[in-house]
Amino acid sequence: MKRLVLIAPLIALGGALLAPDLAQAQRISPMQTGNFARICSRPAGATACDAYITGLADAMALSKINDRNEGDPSAPTGFCVPTSENGAAMRGKVLTWLKAHSDALSKPVGESVFKALHDSYPCSAAK
Repeated sequence: MKRLVLIAPLIALGGALLAPDLAQAQRISPMQTGNFARICSRPAGATACDAYITGLADAMALSKINDRNEGDPSAPTGFCVPTSENGAAMRGKVLTWLKAHSDALSKPVGESVFKALHDSYPCSAAK
């Protein structure tokens, strides 16, 4: 039994050393877009939905600021949400986009929401 306890961590360490690319992987939510759309379509889910969408929008805006601070002011921006836009308006645009793109419902929620915001808030229109 002691031998197994000592071998298991060595196997895990070996696997980590043999797969250095996995250390670069980013977490992606396993939730599918269809489940997210159902939550967002219910009044009880509006707050959680708005929080997810505005969180993703905030992350993109902060990523652009980080790019600029790291010396890459020309890094592309995924979308440009006007400062006057609120969560409910963003949710409405995301849901409208999802209804028009039913092929996205089986994809990861982040991918689909990003595309919805990208199409709904092009940066050329924000200037």
